[in-house]
Amino acid sequence: MRKLPPIALLVAAALFLVACGGGASSSSGTSGGSGSATGTEAGDGSVAAKGPEGVWAKEVEAVMRKFENSSAHSVESIHTSSSQYLLEPVYARYADELDQLGKQLEATDPPATCAQVQKRMVVLAHKVSDVMGVLGKQGELSPEEFFALANQESYKFSRVGRELTNLTINPHC
Repeated sequence: MRKLPPIALLVAAALFLVACGGGASSSSGTSGGSGSATGTEAGDGSVAAKGPEGVWAKEVEAVMRKFENSSAHSVESIHTSSSQYLLEPVYARYADELDQLGKQLEATDPPATCAQVQKRMVVLAHKVSDVMGVLGKQGELSPEEFFALANQESYKFSRVGRELTNLTINPHC
């Protein structure tokens, strides 16, 4: 029964990462095109590849793709580990990776019309990092307490992660 709560958390983590990379075009885009890029493949097609918003959307897509690649080992470890002793350092590392994601999103250059969306992305990335960070600092808890906390934190991760995912898949301003 102890394995169920971390599985719920792992599913939420997987959904977050799949959604981050899954909504993006698999073709590599260039920023020098005249607008024939496939930016409308993301989400519901409301992000145009043309103009400053489209350029910024591509920049966000690149940041998310880099995050997905750099955090793949952590996500894999979360999926394959079932012991608190093994999970705590992975959660701590994943929290650091999510914190870096927030910094990388903050470093993007949105047009003025997208500044609020970018700020929201950064706040959400740091919130998700904080949720994972809590699980990386629970050595004093028993395994039962740890997995109960993991179940509780998975709800927060799921809610905040979903909002972040929705913003980054289709950043419309």
